[in-house]
Amino acid sequence: MSSLINFLNPKLKPSVECDAICEDGYTAANLISDNEEHIERGFMCFAVCKPPVDIVFDFPKAIDLKVIKLWPSSGALRSTGFEVHGKYDGIWERVAYVRDLPKGMDSVTFCYQSDYNSRSSAAAAQQRSEKVFFFKTAHKILGATNSVKIVIRTTERCPPVLRKIQMWGLPARSLDKADRELMKTIWSEISDPYGLRDQAQQQQAGQRSPSRHIPELREQSRLEIPEEFLDSITWELMIFPTVLPSGKVVDQSTIDKHSEEEAKWGRLPSDPFTGLEYTSQRKAILNLALKARIEKFLMEHSEHFKSAPRSLGSSRMRRRHASQFASHMCLPGSMSVGTYSSLSSGYKHQQRKTKSTVTATATSAFSGSLSPTSPPAAKRARHSYSAYTVSSTVTASSADQSPTTSSATGTTSSIDQAIQQALQKITRFTQVVPPQPMQPTSCINCRSSQFAYEIRTCRHLVCRECLVILSASQKCVCKVSFQGVDVERYHKLP
Repeated sequence: MSSLINFLNPKLKPSVECDAICEDGYTAANLISDNEEHIERGFMCFAVCKPPVDIVFDFPKAIDLKVIKLWPSSGALRSTGFEVHGKYDGIWERVAYVRDLPKGMDSVTFCYQSDYNSRSSAAAAQQRSEKVFFFKTAHKILGATNSVKIVIRTTERCPPVLRKIQMWGLPARSLDKADRELMKTIWSEISDPYGLRDQAQQQQAGQRSPSRHIPELREQSRLEIPEEFLDSITWELMIFPTVLPSGKVVDQSTIDKHSEEEAKWGRLPSDPFTGLEYTSQRKAILNLALKARIEKFLMEHSEHFKSAPRSLGSSRMRRRHASQFASHMCLPGSMSVGTYSSLSSGYKHQQRKTKSTVTATATSAFSGSLSPTSPPAAKRARHSYSAYTVSSTVTASSADQSPTTSSATGTTSSIDQAIQQALQKITRFTQVVPPQPMQPTSCINCRSSQFAYEIRTCRHLVCRECLVILSASQKCVCKVSFQGVDVERYHKLP
């Protein structure tokens, strides 16, 4: 089964309608917006609105809806009851509902009972997510639908809110093959903009040998493999042992297979034992020490195996596994996708750069005390420890025999220079802070001193009468546009 598609992605051209009065800047269009700031705001009704509130999502083509995931709370405001309706023969039919959501619940997931399993349920419980099943008749309604209606039925003493929503599914089977392929192509460009998945598939197709080669024991062999070398899930000899956030050790291929299965249902890569999604602080780490011990074990007992390579896997295979591992473990925005070789080379280059900088500083600080027969600068930078030892020895011997004024002056000047450079980088809290620019003391429009509001986009002050005039065009006198949420009360300080 192919991967699911989030049909509320703005690039797939969905539309949304809501007949309720919304807070300024918190309309239902935020749920399908391509602006990150609008997505973070979500949907919120006006303060006097009461449930029920209907939000209708329309799609350009018919879809086979599988999963609906929504986040019911926005700050301290929380909706506690929802209904899902699908349109069948022009009539809205209810396909699922949920009532009295617990207070600590972060999200709600609607899905089919056939897709339910205990492992995903345990992961949802740890992630504070409520799982609700569609009705048995939902297949007939949601199998090929163009519209889905979400009804906010109850709230917790607040206006109806909905922070975020996702609808995952597949193109309907009733569509033409060209339309289905077009939707899949658009989604592949969204989820994999750099084509890394296609490159991995092409490499696997061009490689005849299996990606995970486990040396087989000979029939007459009675060798016992240590338990620490075996995968905690498949119980097979590991090739790329990886430590999970739960502490279990599995092979990298096992993590790849689990991530592929999770991606089929629109879920992010997670720990197979706990179900917790990987983050920048909680992720799998390749155990290089254990991998070295496994290779040593195979080398020492190569006569017990039919084929025991000196280094497990070819260099091409290792690079491919490292690239897949880095692409799975790195979250968007946290680190660029790359292999272990590129990461390690960058780290080594930074270490060499830091070491050379420290060595050069130490050498320049003791340059006045070196003898005329000291090695050249390049050799001193390469052997910093020896240069430091020679310089200190020469300085001590010259001080015992006949200290010269020139060496003492050179050492003192170099130390003073180093101190001055260090003092320039230290923040001084006793310096006089430059005066801040004076805030305007009048309205930007009528120049009245009775101002009471501030426009955050341009930091201008306005009075109430001028704010009503400027709100009609939503533009300040300085031609900077603003919305109602960008205006806040300004309190004058005495």
